[in-house]
Amino acid sequence: MGLSRGAHKFERVTVTLVPTSDDRSFRHVPSTFSATNRTYGWRRAEQMDYMIVPVRISSNEIKIDLFVSSPKKGKLQSRNVQRVVQEFVKEKIESEWRGLKLASISRPTTATPPQKSFVRGTIEEMLGSNLGN
Repeated sequence: MGLSRGAHKFERVTVTLVPTSDDRSFRHVPSTFSATNRTYGWRRAEQMDYMIVPVRISSNEIKIDLFVSSPKKGKLQSRNVQRVVQEFVKEKIESEWRGLKLASISRPTTATPPQKSFVRGTIEEMLGSNLGN
């Protein structure tokens, strides 16, 4: 149940985060965008490789697409993807994503991660909104 590019399998899971009363929750929207490379990059966690692409930011919720690939030879079983993603998101909320709480995690779907570079560099510019207001 994944898209193959070489030996890799990709799954996309949409994660919905809800800001708490802390205004800082919008200052660090989860993303793996690299201003240096001007593209989204892959990162490694204990049980998966991942890419985070913000999809929607509003005062009520932040939606991110989390692209997942197994770093091991096999692939993550579809039923395990949600569990692994949930553990990953909870760990990130406790450490890096303070001011956000988990609202929902969608079912995994086969997907292709973004491949192009972006002309503009900030999340605000990409989404066309000012996150400070």
